Amino acid sequence: MRTIDIGNVGQELSDMINQKDPVDEDIGIVGSDGEIVGVVIPKDAYGFFLRKVEEEEDRQDQITVDEFHKSGEKDQ
Repeated sequence: MRTIDIGNVGQELSDMINQKDPVDEDIGIVGSDGEIVGVVIPKDAYGFFLRKVEEEEDRQDQITVDEFHKSGEKDQ
């Protein structure tokens, strides 16, 4: 993950991030054409995202192991 010190972002973004009681919503960063170019997500949402990615990686790994066992390659 790339990081940036909170003092190096603009005041509006800094204010949104540092709200006393932040709304549990993402902060979309849009370009001049209105398209989303980035998103800042709350810390709890980021933790949830990481857990879900790890769960999916574990699931994919288990599928690979199961396929290997079924293939008979380990017995050769």
